[in-house]
Amino acid sequence: MTRWLAGTFDPSARADPSRLTRALEPHAAALAEQGALRVAYTGAPATQTAPLCLLDGFLDNASELSQELETPREDVEVLLAAGWRRWGNGLLGRMRGDFALAIWDQEREQGLLARDQLGVRSLFLHEHAGTVSFASEVSHLLALLPRRPPPDRASVAHWISMSNRPGSATLYEGIRRLDPGGMLLLGARGTREESYWAPRFQEPLAATEPALAERVRRELGRAVQRRLSPDGLTGILMSGGLDSASVASVAATEAPGRVAAFSGVFPDHPEVDESSLIDELRERLALPGIDAEVRPGGLLACAIDYSAAWQMPQLGWGDFWTLPLLRAAAGHGVRVSLGGDGGDEIFGARSYLLADRLRAGHPLQALELAKELPGAGDHPARREVARIYLQLAVTGALPYRVHTLARRPLEAGQAPSWLTPESARILRDTDDPVAWKRLDGPRWWAHVAHGLTRVVQETGVFEHHRRLAASAGIAARHPLFDLDLLELALRQPPTATLDRYRNRPVLRAAMQGLLPDSVRLRPQKAWFDSVIVDTLAGPDGKAIRGLLTGPGTELRAYTDIGALEHKLFSSDPASQGNRFTWLWQVWRLLTAEVWLRAQSDPELQALSASAGASEARVELHPAAYGEGPG
Repeated sequence: MTRWLAGTFDPSARADPSRLTRALEPHAAALAEQGALRVAYTGAPATQTAPLCLLDGFLDNASELSQELETPREDVEVLLAAGWRRWGNGLLGRMRGDFALAIWDQEREQGLLARDQLGVRSLFLHEHAGTVSFASEVSHLLALLPRRPPPDRASVAHWISMSNRPGSATLYEGIRRLDPGGMLLLGARGTREESYWAPRFQEPLAATEPALAERVRRELGRAVQRRLSPDGLTGILMSGGLDSASVASVAATEAPGRVAAFSGVFPDHPEVDESSLIDELRERLALPGIDAEVRPGGLLACAIDYSAAWQMPQLGWGDFWTLPLLRAAAGHGVRVSLGGDGGDEIFGARSYLLADRLRAGHPLQALELAKELPGAGDHPARREVARIYLQLAVTGALPYRVHTLARRPLEAGQAPSWLTPESARILRDTDDPVAWKRLDGPRWWAHVAHGLTRVVQETGVFEHHRRLAASAGIAARHPLFDLDLLELALRQPPTATLDRYRNRPVLRAAMQGLLPDSVRLRPQKAWFDSVIVDTLAGPDGKAIRGLLTGPGTELRAYTDIGALEHKLFSSDPASQGNRFTWLWQVWRLLTAEVWLRAQSDPELQALSASAGASEARVELHPAAYGEGPG
């Protein structure tokens, strides 16, 4: 069962039990007090007390561990305690799933806190005066601390600059994430942090393209099967795109009659509306569910509600229609929602193969590969090929230290022009965009491995989906971020990922016969930018501009408001050179401003009363469907 965890570890002092239980309000909380460790948690009572074992999340290979340990799998925490007694810290490398784990053996005065290998589940830490406070959600950790930490200036600068701060820091000073694949060892003398898993390069598979596609299909099937709801319906957040459709098709095949699809459609925005593709998928896969007809409105109100609930800025701008869908799904018996997040990264082109060819002394081969990247087509423009060659082959081949030094003369112009000089300096000093070059292995592998095991979790996307689903009373799972599937994907021959007409060719081949070709071979991807732009500039436009440029804006501590207003609001958004960049920038600034105001007014009552936010315009309709695969 999924739990929320919050607790403290202090070998020399006792925690305040009332503060622990308050940390999980309004959830009902149980309390475990074992010497140096104090834990409050929700969910079923802890059955394993010696050693204490608490799992927040999912163990996907319980059956395999059960057979190896000769221990029943029904009580996962008893199973994990048996594994810890046999293998010690080696248990973690054997686990598969999304989890935050706490283990404490009072008799031995040792234990650990740990996070899954890919960081799908979070564990937040705060250390002060010998006490480590921890929680699986930031809002719960805040409730444990004697005072609310101030905003972390560097993290705020990254957020409003549409950047992700490298490393484990969060938007709160002194609060950090335990690294993916990391464990915090607990003992009588204190704590020590170590890594129990990190990506390691393995030679690419020597497989034909059909054999590789079949292997991907089988591994994706296992990844989806592990994440299906065992005691209710599984819901798919399905668009007309390749990734979510692939998850939906596999789920419908693995569990016919136990899967439903929930989709957003946009009748007033035909350029991004995928309703015809969604209808075709429903017919082909026999997927009942609900469609949400979405029209502009409700973004600001959604951002305010999110920050008030979770004490973090909202990441996703599509939540104002996704949350009603998830709540409707929960009302129909859905217990787990699946999505297609990660397909671009996991199955995308290994573009830095160009750098490896150049480093190996084959510049002409690298040049030819530049013509094989997705979107090149039959006759790529010479200037574009030259630009890509310089970016991916030449710059990609530079050693880490040389690349870092070469960037410095250019950095002054890379920060947004409306940042204050101090914010721009902090942004540059804390950025490390070529950290991936520090991994061992070829460039094509290192760039993808770092992105999948560090950058994705640094964006906060897993935390965001977990919060969104939890707001509807269900659990969010990510089938494409399955460790076994990811390790297979990292062994795709890099040339197999290159196709000048379409991206993700291996996934497309794997889905042959399962997806209609209208979806499987569709080269473009919808970003729903017009819907968001029309909301940011329309129903919520006046309120948003007032929040970001008015006399009371908290962003004055980070930005030159006059320069910001001129850059973003001096002309119609439709005339902006890149509407997607404009909406992303305004959204990041808006969510930061809302969150900054929550620091002094956590429930955002004043802002809710004065913002003038528009109402969401989302209509839910049952969806028709066909007879299913075969």
